[in-house]
Amino acid sequence: MNKVYSVGETTYDIIFRNGQPTGAIVGGSVLNTSVSLGRLGIPVSFISRMGNDQIGDLSLTFLNENGVNCDYVTRFEGNSRLAMAFLDSDNNADYQFYKAAKTPSLRFPELEKSDRIIFGSTNAVRDEGRNSLLLFLNQAHDKNILTIYDPNIREFGAFELIEVRRKFEENLHLTKVLKESNQDFKRLYETTNPDEIFAKVTCFGVEVLIMTNGSDPIQLRTKTISMDIPVQAVETTSTIGAGDNFSAGIIFGFIKEEVETRSLLAVDELKWKTILDHANSFAVEVCQSDSNYITREFVKEYLSND
Repeated sequence: MNKVYSVGETTYDIIFRNGQPTGAIVGGSVLNTSVSLGRLGIPVSFISRMGNDQIGDLSLTFLNENGVNCDYVTRFEGNSRLAMAFLDSDNNADYQFYKAAKTPSLRFPELEKSDRIIFGSTNAVRDEGRNSLLLFLNQAHDKNILTIYDPNIREFGAFELIEVRRKFEENLHLTKVLKESNQDFKRLYETTNPDEIFAKVTCFGVEVLIMTNGSDPIQLRTKTISMDIPVQAVETTSTIGAGDNFSAGIIFGFIKEEVETRSLLAVDELKWKTILDHANSFAVEVCQSDSNYITREFVKEYLSND
């Protein structure tokens, strides 16, 4: 049935340009991925937590309206998570987060072998609820389910980074496809060399590494393939959600090409290019708008041409 389960934070983004708030939008790294998948008609369930407040109500309504199943969203008494996104002259965002006061445990579904999972961001390395997350990912690992990890590592102090790196590597043991920006690895290991990075992550069981670096080529590494794929040049309105929609494009490509764990290493260069072209198209679309997700108009045209 090509079901996708996405695990991540719910965040309400308030956007600033030139020091002034210019808009607000439901956000969160994996949430952005989920909304785009929902708009594409892919059966996606979002696993998250949000406050029992007006922001939580708004977020839940928005997700339901965009085809995202919220059966596994946990509500709690208190305020939802907020993020202030300050756009610089190049329309790149610098974030300040205001965390929710409570972080109850997440609820997880029973999995089937044909399911796919994407997880990542802060939710994947925080202490709260980590045992239940690892239990869920281990269940997926035991069933050989395709898991995609998008770490989206933020800035951490030197002491915090040691613990973040430990949890990151623990997550890699339960990951088949690692999609990561070169900034993530610069922060984690002070290197952006894709061959060094792939050699490191394969030791944990990762089978595919996909590295992004803004307008520079996408770098793909598997045990048999090494590809650098140019990306489309674009005049950027905002980079918020670009990487998240790149992940949505990967999942869309996996579903279109019927890629599962057992066939992952059999994907050839031509099929990988097709998959990553979807990812790049979604990211470019989001970069040209103030939205965190691909628009319904884009989806209609894209599906009619695909």
